Amino acid sequence: MPANADNQRQATSCDVLIVEDDIALGDVIASYLTRDGLVVQTAHSATAALRLMERGRPRVVVLDYHLPGQTGLTLAHAVLERYGNLPIIMMSGSLDGIDDDVLKAAGIRIFVNKPVPLAALHRAVLQLMA
Repeated sequence: MPANADNQRQATSCDVLIVEDDIALGDVIASYLTRDGLVVQTAHSATAALRLMERGRPRVVVLDYHLPGQTGLTLAHAVLERYGNLPIIMMSGSLDGIDDDVLKAAGIRIFVNKPVPLAALHRAVLQLMA
């Protein structure tokens, strides 16, 4: 592993932070992503996600649109404001009235429809980590 990769790993708390209010789904995604060595943390609310990120920045954030207390879009804006160009993947069953320009303005690079195809999500995470 190159020296700059070591420095990046030390500055991060995990490879992937999953923000999903459905605990079972968050666990399934985390389990799938850890199979090839990714370090994954899960949070079940925006507040919990921001608390985890204060301890260490993940390399990629995967978040659900529907979260308790606020939307994933609101959380994405907060992440963008606090952490800059951190790669974000949003997943949802529907995003009525939200277009690509709104997603891009919130720093969301990839959108994945639910039900989440785990292999496609895994590829997207690896793509953003590269």
